[in-house]
Amino acid sequence: MTTSFIRLSTLLAVFCISASAARAGDAKRDESDPCESVKPAAAGGPVPHDDEKLVVRWLGTTNYEISYRGQVLLFDTYFDRGPRNRPIGLLSAQVTRADAIFLGHGHFDHMSDASSIALRLGIRAIGGPPTYEKLLTQGMTDGQAVRVTGTGGERFAFRGFTVEAVLAHHSVLPGATIAAFTTAIQTELGTPSSAEVAAEDVVRARGTFDPRVITIGTIAYLLTFDSGFRLIWLDSAGPITQAEIDLMKRIGRTDVAIVAYVGHYVQETQIPVTMALVQLFNPRFYLPGHHDEIRDIFLDLGTEPLFLTLRDEARVEPISLLYRGAACFNVKSASAFARAAWAFTVSAWARTMFGSGVGGWAGGAQSGGTSFQKLPTSATPAISNIVR
Repeated sequence: MTTSFIRLSTLLAVFCISASAARAGDAKRDESDPCESVKPAAAGGPVPHDDEKLVVRWLGTTNYEISYRGQVLLFDTYFDRGPRNRPIGLLSAQVTRADAIFLGHGHFDHMSDASSIALRLGIRAIGGPPTYEKLLTQGMTDGQAVRVTGTGGERFAFRGFTVEAVLAHHSVLPGATIAAFTTAIQTELGTPSSAEVAAEDVVRARGTFDPRVITIGTIAYLLTFDSGFRLIWLDSAGPITQAEIDLMKRIGRTDVAIVAYVGHYVQETQIPVTMALVQLFNPRFYLPGHHDEIRDIFLDLGTEPLFLTLRDEARVEPISLLYRGAACFNVKSASAFARAAWAFTVSAWARTMFGSGVGGWAGGAQSGGTSFQKLPTSATPAISNIVR
């Protein structure tokens, strides 16, 4: 009891010290460095220009920004999320730069801002058949809206890498389960006002409810860099498709897998679905998506049980970011590091103090998930060899 009390007291002291240090550290954040800045490249933030650094930035839900060699790609565009959802810190009107938009599927929480951004910037938006058809109803023309099937041979070339479309499958969850959770959420938080319903209906109308989204409208995208480094992004966790199996037979493994962690409401049923896809993609690093709340539909889903499974059963390094946070990868050496907030340093100290192995990464809970950072060895001598 005495030992536990001493450890707890020490942890609280470290918490206060680390929080103060973090505030000072945040003031010194180098906003010109894309790995430290929390300003998306798409909104005028810094962009890497060398041929080694790849910046992967989470923009909420399954929105990811990929920047490399002066280029910016957006994967899903659900930025204006309505009055009851947690703000990302980025609105569609603030997007001033992108080279292309890749859409995983056409539900509103993935494509709602795609056409407005693409039309304003004069760039292409790429997606499966139902997504493409919805874009055509929103003022885009064929050619600017690009239809892919993911069944082979659809590649898009950029400086230093290509993007390949791969047919996936949407998550599968009975409507009765969704309805039951919606009722439970509204019982706890209350029902929306008429004004909130009207605002959310505008956002919902920007997506499609075409049932073909489930089977032929969900697309994964594989990025292959000239160095051989590979990143795969998938915005829904459904059954594995033959196209995904054929892809992995051809390439063997990936370096980074971004796979949705949603579709089920509890860990016991969601972990097996996401893990099956991660194991198929065979990455070194995993980043989650869709694990944050969408009011009345999904709750924030804690990532720690999934991360434990990844660490202990698959030997995959999990990285989860706060909104607008970035993870940077060296596409030549396949090493990685991530910018993180003070809470993660505290968690690393806590794990060290309480005897739990951290496997070379430091992590801790925060809104939007768990983030991992390269810690200064002078501050945490027990934690080293973070990048491998």
